[in-house]
Amino acid sequence: MLAFLDPVLVHLHDLLDALTPVLPAGAAVVLLTLGLRLALHPLNRRTQHQAVRRRDLEPRLAGLREQHAEDPQALQRAVLDLHREEGVPLAPGCLSVLVQLPVFGLVYRLFTAQELDGAHNRLLDHTLFGTPLSERLAGAGGGELWVFLVLMAVTVVVAAFSAWQLRRHLSEDRAAVAELAARRPAESMEQVTKVMPLLSFLTVAAVATLPLAAGLYLVTSTTWGLLERASLRRIRHGRR
Repeated sequence: MLAFLDPVLVHLHDLLDALTPVLPAGAAVVLLTLGLRLALHPLNRRTQHQAVRRRDLEPRLAGLREQHAEDPQALQRAVLDLHREEGVPLAPGCLSVLVQLPVFGLVYRLFTAQELDGAHNRLLDHTLFGTPLSERLAGAGGGELWVFLVLMAVTVVVAAFSAWQLRRHLSEDRAAVAELAARRPAESMEQVTKVMPLLSFLTVAAVATLPLAAGLYLVTSTTWGLLERASLRRIRHGRR
């Protein structure tokens, strides 16, 4: 399905394969993930600053809602004008997520395709603590199972912390909106606070079904995300 990526992948494959004497393929997956997330960090900081500015607009937005309560079209125009005037996007950006998706596809194909551009995929011959990076939990033997169990345990811990963190942050944001706008948050926002943290546990299901290399990518990325959110939260509280 992702064979069209092979002309790009074959160069990355050759580089990783050449580095394996000094950089094991498992470590390469981790470093590739960290490099991507580090490159995206400035974009995530900018998104967080924009979120703070959107929050600070809430009192003015509340005034517009009251002023144009009888005219939805006028309210829409006024809201658009306010955001345009302040240079604040109406909704959070999702560019960071969109960039990560093709990279995950690259890692997935690198460690699942038997051939890349017509040649044998030598990365499938590499292992992590004796477990092939292309192996899945369902097919793991007795000597390989412990690697998946450790990875699953780390994934569950990270997912639990992520769910707790997201629930706390969303609750704080709801309270801030209610205080600034002097109104009760919408019911949809309350539902998001309940449901969104649970999505963190989708990573556990993914790691349990995907090849070891892809699971390693996901665990590294979600761990970074957990730490990054804690760091970026300082912006919400007025600290750099």
